[in-house]
Amino acid sequence: MTIGRPRTVSDEQVLAGAARVIARVGPARLTLAEVGREVGLSAATVVQRFGSKRGVLLAVARHGADTLPRQVAAAQDASAPAVALIDVLAGIAGTMRSSEEFANHLAFLLLDLADPQFQRISRDYTAAVERAIGDVLTASQAAGELISGDLSRLPRAIHAAYNGALVTWGLAGSGSPAEHVRDQLTLLLGPHLEPTRPAQRPPAR
Repeated sequence: MTIGRPRTVSDEQVLAGAARVIARVGPARLTLAEVGREVGLSAATVVQRFGSKRGVLLAVARHGADTLPRQVAAAQDASAPAVALIDVLAGIAGTMRSSEEFANHLAFLLLDLADPQFQRISRDYTAAVERAIGDVLTASQAAGELISGDLSRLPRAIHAAYNGALVTWGLAGSGSPAEHVRDQLTLLLGPHLEPTRPAQRPPAR
């Protein structure tokens, strides 16, 4: 039996590299050669793994759709889940380094809106994110951080505020995306918090 050589660059590393290329140049200008250079592989090897540029873009979309819901869901294990949720979403937004990079991410989002395969991934992603947010809010309520009441509409509002904060940051071109997201989510969640529980972490001593 012939044993193939182990992969020195995992598929996940290739997808992370492809995501970096998308952030730099956008999905339209992405090439398999550029993805290969990013991760130290030949374009032919990228083709072997993912089939085509479209295959790479679909795989990046699927990978991203799995990753963010897991990051959000982890906040439910914190002692203050709602505060942790704000921290998680602000941290994710903070990985955006410029409005040009955000424009390239928006170009990728347009694929989700216009292409049926990407649409399915996007719908599943949206549902998973909002389920994860709902789980965090339930944990927050159980911990006495959120006031009692119906939370059913809040996950969609939080998701919308997160995305809207990124768009307004990109349009305004000032401050940081993390600050914009934190400000909007703190404003949104503030009225739902128990009066004794702050919407932001206290300053470090």
